[in-house]
Parts: sequence; C-alpha cells; structure tokens
Amino acid sequence: MWIKESMRKGSKMKDHYRIGSVDVFIKDSLPDEIDASYVFDYINARIPFYLLTSVEIIYVGVFPEMIERDINAFYENDAIYVTSEQDDEMDMIDDIIHELSHAIEKKNQELIYDDSSLEREFLAKRSRLENLLKKDFKVPPHFSIDAEYDKNVDNFLYADITYDMLQRYIPNIFPTPYSVTSINEYWAIGFEEMFLGDRDKLKQLCPVLYSKLLNVIKELKENTWQMCHDVLDYK
Repeated sequence: MWIKESMRKGSKMKDHYRIGSVDVFIKDSLPDEIDASYVFDYINARIPFYLLTSVEIIYVGVFPEMIERDINAFYENDAIYVTSEQDDEMDMIDDIIHELSHAIEKKNQELIYDDSSLEREFLAKRSRLENLLKKDFKVPPHFSIDAEYDKNVDNFLYADITYDMLQRYIPNIFPTPYSVTSINEYWAIGFEEMFLGDRDKLKQLCPVLYSKLLNVIKELKENTWQMCHDVLDYK
C-alpha cells in the first residue's frame, strides 16, 4: 500500500516543508500558481503548535483513496493526505485545517461528545432547517434525529438542494452548507471558522460548538505544556 511505503521513502519525495513540528512531504507537484511556502507559513501563523500533536505527518499528492472516494483530503493513521490538484492557496489551506480538525476530533471524542450537548445543538438546528426545507423539498427520514453521517442526507443536501440553494435557508442556523452534513462536519467547520473565519459570529450562532472548541483547545494546550514540563523535569 502506498501509505505504508511512503513512510519509509519520505526523504526521497520532491519537496519537504514543516508545519510546526509536523513534516509535510509533497509527492506530486503543485500547480505553478500555488506557492507552497505561503500555504504552510499561513497555517504556521494561525494554528498554535499544540493543536498539531494529533498529526504525525502530512502528504500532498494524488492518492488512489481520493480517486475512489471522490475527495480532496482525508485523515488516516495519524497522517493527513491532501490533493496536489488545488485551485488556489486558500483551498489548500482549508483542506489541511479541515483534516486537522478531524484528527483532533478523533483523539478527543469524550471531551467533545460525551455530554451530548453538541449533538443536541446540532439536531436542534437540523430541526429548524427541516421546517424550512419541507415546504419545498422531501426531507429524508431521521434528518432531525440522527446526527451521524448518512449518504442519503449528504446526497439530498449536495445534489437535490445544492449548496448554492441551501445557502438561502441556513442564515442564523448553520455556519455553512457543508456543516449541515453531519455532526462531525459541524465540528470541523466550527474549527475552520475558529481559525480562518469570524469567531464572534461562530460564538453567537453556535454557542455550544464554540464552547467545545475552546475546551478542547485549552485541554490540548495544557497537556502539551505538561508534557514539556515532564521532559524538562526528567532531564
């Protein structure tokens, strides 16, 4: 499998960068108009180093998994994989930060989801949206009672309604059309808004999500500093 093989051959890749302490290897060349240094400097300037502890390495290229699943990026086995076929720097920045959010989510499940408050906020928003949508569309069953990813719901939002049309229904409910997809994407879009968007608007629109983000960020910061102190004490 390419993923395992690349771990051993990373030093032979075309380009090597770093985001904090995370190595970034570019397997396939980016378009000429994409400035890789700008992308990684931008992320370095906005994402605190202690939020990168959930990721060991980032690969940029075209991978079979992306073609099979029709996606631009994914997180797997502590690594982020991002397509090299990017439209511009901000698209690439968005892809990396989005997958970083999923890495953090995967390793902080209890802190994010155990009290069910985020799920309640998400489903309450889904319920409000359903009341608006059902006037014009046939809403899938369980739309407002199941927060997990459902392919039928995804197709309904993306293909039947379309994101352009959905944008007209979601003001004062969801941050973006994609955040409606599932509770996991609701979290991920919130993370993006925290570092790339309007924090004040996020706090007002999604108070529970905003609070969860702050709690996780605080926890990761404290844990990272404690690890640093432990290493210094050991020495």
